[in-house]
Amino acid sequence: MKKLVFEFNPAPKPNYKRSKPTAKERGKFSSETILNIHIRDNGRCVCCGSGRVEAVPHHVIFRSQGGTGTEDNGVLTCSPCHLWAHGRAKGPNGEPEKEGRKWFENYREENLL
Repeated sequence: MKKLVFEFNPAPKPNYKRSKPTAKERGKFSSETILNIHIRDNGRCVCCGSGRVEAVPHHVIFRSQGGTGTEDNGVLTCSPCHLWAHGRAKGPNGEPEKEGRKWFENYREENLL
């Protein structure tokens, strides 16, 4: 009697690229956009004018709220002003925590749009 031998020879899977970015990547600033924001804001915090800004710009409209990674949605901030923008600290002149987000939204409407 002859012994039957079956060979396993699967067809290769096609390598499709993602049609849209992952949720983690959506809304992030590209390195080119970050550079343009630094140039536009002269490397200074738009709120207090400090030269000690964070490396990544602040999203005026938060990513969780559908904010994009475009130049008109990013501003340079120092750490204290960034905390104020997120309602975690008082403003640079002692403003209440709750006013920070609104200040940055007004700044965007008046200066970036």
